Amino acid sequence: MPVPSKCAYADCTSKQVQLHQPVSKALRDTVYPQMEVHRYRCLKCRRTFRVYPPGVTQAQSSERVKGLAVMLYLLGISYGAVSLALEGLGVPLSKTRVYETVQAVAARVPGLKREEVLEASQDQSHGRRFDECEMCWAMAASGSDRR
Repeated sequence: MPVPSKCAYADCTSKQVQLHQPVSKALRDTVYPQMEVHRYRCLKCRRTFRVYPPGVTQAQSSERVKGLAVMLYLLGISYGAVSLALEGLGVPLSKTRVYETVQAVAARVPGLKREEVLEASQDQSHGRRFDECEMCWAMAASGSDRR
């Protein structure tokens, strides 16, 4: 975990911080149910702030889970089905939270459109999108990758 080089508060210019306390943070993630984050104290302004490991923010869900939710949605799965799939992986995320996550990513990535992603994923051998082809779904469910 990175050690901060200065106080996190904009109105403080101190570069003197010390580890104040390790804290256990509950996390919605496919790998780690909780993470240890560190609280640091600024020696000048005496305020504390948290430092998170990469992929973890102050949010309850990890960046990995948010990315997985967006990827599943872009592959053509509905918000509700994404929520159910994540629940099956042991990471409950409501369809509203999936929607908010997708919208947040779409606001940061100009031109990100679900239709364009689905068009790019068309199967060239028989010209149908994977999500529209019953044969593709059946093979995916059975674990076969031959067509």
